[in-house]
Amino acid sequence: MSRQRNQLVARLVRYFSELDEEMFFAWLDKLDCVSEYHGEGTDLLITLKGKRLDDSSLRELLALFNRYGVDMAQLARFETKENRSWFRDPRAYWYTRVFENVNVTPVRC
Repeated sequence: MSRQRNQLVARLVRYFSELDEEMFFAWLDKLDCVSEYHGEGTDLLITLKGKRLDDSSLRELLALFNRYGVDMAQLARFETKENRSWFRDPRAYWYTRVFENVNVTPVRC
């Protein structure tokens, strides 16, 4: 299974009710940065419209992934010099889950 650079993976997402699952997909559907998603085994592959994210889209993905327990480390690659001041804030709820033990090359502007 080959993954594109503009894909994210939600593996073994845990839903607590049918409505909870519906809300996960409704949230994905509302994100302008998401072009499509589909399942492959236990993975949900989320394809983004581009390789870069604006601040709003990145914040929404942080919130969605946090809420549903999706691996947030894969979002580290969206760090840019423009968003670094807030994205790398060690006081942010996502900081540890995104940046601890992550060695990625950020997007170059």
